[in-house]
Formats: sequence, structure tokens, C-alpha cells
Amino acid sequence: MATDAELADAALSGEGVAGLLALFEPLGLHPTGAGWQQRKSAQTRVKLLEAAIDCLATNGYARTTMQLVAETAGISRGAMLHHYRTKGLLIEAIIAYCFFKRMEMLAEGVGNISEMQRIQEFAGLKILWRSYFTREHRAYLELAIAARTDPELSENFLPQARRFARIWREAGVKIFSEWAGDPERLARASDLAEAVLEGMALNQDMWNSPQRVERLRGFLRHLVGQIYSGELNFPAGDARPSDDASQRFKVPTGVGGNLMPDTPR
Repeated sequence: MATDAELADAALSGEGVAGLLALFEPLGLHPTGAGWQQRKSAQTRVKLLEAAIDCLATNGYARTTMQLVAETAGISRGAMLHHYRTKGLLIEAIIAYCFFKRMEMLAEGVGNISEMQRIQEFAGLKILWRSYFTREHRAYLELAIAARTDPELSENFLPQARRFARIWREAGVKIFSEWAGDPERLARASDLAEAVLEGMALNQDMWNSPQRVERLRGFLRHLVGQIYSGELNFPAGDARPSDDASQRFKVPTGVGGNLMPDTPR
């Protein structure tokens, strides 16, 4: 995983999304050498992280033990401890892995839609919507909820989550290039979309009304379109949504990228 300085340099450079994603990739997922041992070590790390995500998404944080993760991955507990000595180190790696997988999904999804779909249909919202139903997001959500009442987990989770959120805001300009001329407008539209879509994802089972969800998603697309066109402006003098991020990652308007994700149906 790259440092903040490296990520800032990537955000400011002309590197493509693939280059930025490479910097987000957690350490140890790809072999550092050509040897069999390096390949086996990388494969084991991926197996452990995938197993841990399954355990969190299925069983929740409290019941996700090191032993359960090892059993789910099909490796010995000793082998797991060689890679992650404590649950805290494993959780730290899971947070980074979940973020990397989600960003990878969004970047690839947006790359597969046309410019017309992005600008006229705001299809990125559909891709963003789908991201809230992945096992990685369920695992991430379990950690977020548990961190509210677990001080040790909170110490580990919150700094990473805030850092990733800050970086994602700036990296979005590379993914959603049509917004590059006004990154601040994109940041506000992204805040609105994430808040609305995540709230719907959490409540849709209780609502038990697909029509209600579709109606609100349609209204969100309408609002994002108005923000993009400049028809809908934010009150003057309100707090900038990217105050913290802007101090570290100032992305020039000339840098390409698209950041308004679309939600899946």
C-alpha cells in the first residue's frame, strides 16, 4: 500500500486509473520474485483475505476469529500466523483489501460504459449502487458497525477508513473525467450519491418496496444531472466537503478522470 505522498503524486500526475489502482493494492498480494515460495506466499495471503471477508460478511465481526478464518481458508493456524500475527494486523489488511476491491470494481465498471452513458444517463450511479451489495462492502460495513463499540477496532479502523475516503475523493477525478473541470462540484455530487445510495441499501429490506427504491434512485439521477449542469448549486458559504483532502491532494482541473459512480439495477 502506497504512502500518502506517493498517492498524492499519482493523483497529480497524468497516470491512468490502472497506475493509481496499483498504488492502492495491499502489500503481499503479488509475488515480489519469480520463485515458487513467493508465489505461494502471495496466494496464501489472498486466500486468507478472501476467507476473512466471507467470515465477516456471514458471521459478523464478533464471531470472526483467527481460527475460523484459517479453517475457512483451508490452511493451518500456524501458517496464517506467519502472515498475520494478530487479529489487528489481519483486520488492517482486510480494510485495505476491501477498499482496493471496491475501487477496482468502480474503475472497471465506469471504464466499460460509454461517454454518453456517463454524461447523459449518469450510469456511474448504477455501478456505485451495485458496490453496496458486494461481500467486500458487507465485510467493511461489519467492521464499521463494530468499531462504534470496540475501542481497539476503532483505533485501527477509523484512521484507515478516513484516509481511504479522502484518497477516493481525489482519485475520483481520474475515474470520472467529465467532472474534471469542477472537482468541487464532483465532490459534492459524490457526497450526495453515496449518502443516498448507502442509506437505501441499508433500508431497502425494511422498506420492502422496489418501487420506492427505484423512485428515489431516479430522483437522485435527476439531482446529479442538475449538479453537473450547474442548474443546482450549493448554498454560498457552506463548508467545503473536501476541506481535509484539499490540503493534501489538489488535483488540477486538467487531470482526466470520472468520479460520479452509477448504481446497478
